[in-house]
Amino acid sequence: MGRTILCPHCKSTFDEDVLKKKNSEDTCPVCGESLLNEGSDFAAEPKETVKWYYYEDGTLTPTLYDDENPVHIFDAVDVKDAKRQLKEIMPNSPLFTYKNKFKINCPYCGCDQYTILNQGYSFLTGFWGSGSPKRVCNHCMREF
Repeated sequence: MGRTILCPHCKSTFDEDVLKKKNSEDTCPVCGESLLNEGSDFAAEPKETVKWYYYEDGTLTPTLYDDENPVHIFDAVDVKDAKRQLKEIMPNSPLFTYKNKFKINCPYCGCDQYTILNQGYSFLTGFWGSGSPKRVCNHCMREF
């Protein structure tokens, strides 16, 4: 009794002696396909991996810098695969943080630096509870 062979196409198993009797040692007796994986879709070559380096400032790059030490090193196929691996290890990475695109800017000069001040003074309640707060631009000093 010979060894057992598994066809990669139809997944049927049979004995090696069956192939020797039929004089076709490289074709499956069930489906007729080649038992060799050469040139078939089943032997798809794995993609080549690249080393990706993640630094503290939230950058993910395939370049290793001399002056910086990477926090993590990944063997990944592409940047999407490296980000997926990074998200498993560090889900709170600055690379994945939501960047708020809605900023409050001064309508007069466009500056985003402002100070929130109390509306004013009331004789009944004093400074506490005297109204809604107001914003004052740190650049042009206008209220908005």
